[in-house]
Amino acid sequence: MKRSRYSNYFNGFLSDYRIEKRAEKVLNDMQKTGNVVVNKFCSTFKDKKAAYELFKNPSFTEMELIDAITAKCKANQVSEHLLCIQDTTEINYTKHIGRIGRQDTNIGPVTKNDNAGYFCHPMLVVDAKQHLPIGFSSVQLWNRSWDKKSRHEREYQKLNIEDKESYRWIRSAQQTQDLLPQTSQLTIIGDREADIYEELTRVPNKQTHLLIRSCINRRLYRQDIKLFDYLEAQPLELEYELPIQHNKKRKKRIAKMSLRYAKVKIAKPKSKTKKPTGDPEYIEMYTIEAREFPETVPKKEEPILWRLLTTHQISNAQDALQCIEWYSTRWIIEELFRILKSKGMQIEDSQLETGVALKKQLIMALQVALTTMTLKIAYDKNHVVKANILFSPSELDFIQILNQTMEGDTQKQKNPFNIGSIAYCSWVFARLSGWSGYASQPRPGYISLKRGLDIFRIKYEGYSLAMSVLNNNELKG
Repeated sequence: MKRSRYSNYFNGFLSDYRIEKRAEKVLNDMQKTGNVVVNKFCSTFKDKKAAYELFKNPSFTEMELIDAITAKCKANQVSEHLLCIQDTTEINYTKHIGRIGRQDTNIGPVTKNDNAGYFCHPMLVVDAKQHLPIGFSSVQLWNRSWDKKSRHEREYQKLNIEDKESYRWIRSAQQTQDLLPQTSQLTIIGDREADIYEELTRVPNKQTHLLIRSCINRRLYRQDIKLFDYLEAQPLELEYELPIQHNKKRKKRIAKMSLRYAKVKIAKPKSKTKKPTGDPEYIEMYTIEAREFPETVPKKEEPILWRLLTTHQISNAQDALQCIEWYSTRWIIEELFRILKSKGMQIEDSQLETGVALKKQLIMALQVALTTMTLKIAYDKNHVVKANILFSPSELDFIQILNQTMEGDTQKQKNPFNIGSIAYCSWVFARLSGWSGYASQPRPGYISLKRGLDIFRIKYEGYSLAMSVLNNNELKG
C-alpha cells in the first residue's frame, strides 16, 4: 500500500479527498516553517492561492477540523490517568479589522470592547505520569456580537448557566468525557475562572475528578465560617520548599511553603437557591492551601498562594502534594498559547480576510504548536513515549535513517534515547539544526527544535518523492 507523505490528520473528516489532501499539505507546510501566515509558509504562488482557497472553502467548517484533531487525541488514550487542562485565550485581530470589516459575524469585541477578534478554549490532555501532551479533547471557538448588551442589561446573574459564556468550562469537560470513555480516570483542571458551582456538581463521576483553583470564599453548608477562613484555621500539615522560576511577576527563588487541607461541604450559592436548577444543596470536596511563608517573599511581590478544590480524596500530605503537582501542569497550556502567538506561529498576524477562514486556520495552528511543544518537553524530560502519536510510520522510518547520519563515532555522540520515542526524534531534529549533540552542552530550545523540524520536513518531502518513484518503477517492472 502506498503511504501518504503527509500526516493523515484529516483523512475521512472533510467533504472531499482533494480538500483533505490540501489540508494535510497546509498543515505540514505550517509545521515546516513554524508559521501560519500564508505568505510565509507557502513558497510558490500556486501554493499560496491553494491555501487561501482552502481556508475560504465553504464545503467544510472548523468543527470538522476540530473533530479530526480530537480523534487523534482519542486514538492516543493509552494511559490509565489523564490530566485534562482547560483555559481560554483571546485571539486579537484589531490591527486587521479594516481589512476584515465589522460586518463579519465571526469576529467581534474581545476583552477590550474596542478590540476585535474571537476566543479559543481548548482542553489539552496530558499523561498524568509522563506530563506529556497527547492531544486536544475539545476546542471551542466563539465571538461576541458588536451589539451585545451589557451584563446589567442582560441580567447576567439571572441567566441559566447554559446561556453564559462560562458554560464553556462545563461543556469542555462533558465533551472530554464523551471522547475518552476508555480512560479509567480523568482529572479536569481549571484556573479560578472554572470555580463554578454547576461545574463542581455536574462534572464529577466515577471516571472524572475535578482539580480547580478556588477564587470564591464560598459558604460552607450549615456552618458560620466561610471556605478560606476555615482552610486557614486548619493545622499545618507540612512545610516544604518550592523552586520558583523567574518570570515577569516572580523572582527566581526557593519559596518556603506551608500546606493545609480539609474535607468540606460547599453550600449552594444563595443566588442559585431562588430558582430550581437541579443542582444539590451542597457538594463534598477536599480543599488544599499552599501558602508561601513571609520570609521568602521578595519585596513588592505577593506571596504564592494556591487554594485548590478537588474531588480526589486527600488522606495525607502526600495526597495534597500530588494534587498540587498535577495542578502545576497548567503551565503546559500557557506555554501552548505563547507558542501559538509570540514564539513563531504568529497567529495574530494572519492575513486571511474572514472570521471563518481565521478560525479554520487556528485549528491547524493549534496542532502545529502542540507538536513543537511536545518535542521540547519530551527531550527535556527524557520521555519514552512512542513518537507514533506525532508521526506516521513512514516519517519514523526516515527519522531512523537520518539518525544514522547524525550520530558520531563516540558514545557521547550517539542518540541516548529509546528508538521510536519522541525524545529520540527530538534529538535528531536538534542535531539537524546544528546542535552539537553533547550532553555537556545546553539543551536545545524551541528555536533549535523548530528549525530542525523544518529541515526534517524538507528532507522528508524529497525522501517521499524518491520512494514514490521507486515504488512506481517496481510496479512497472
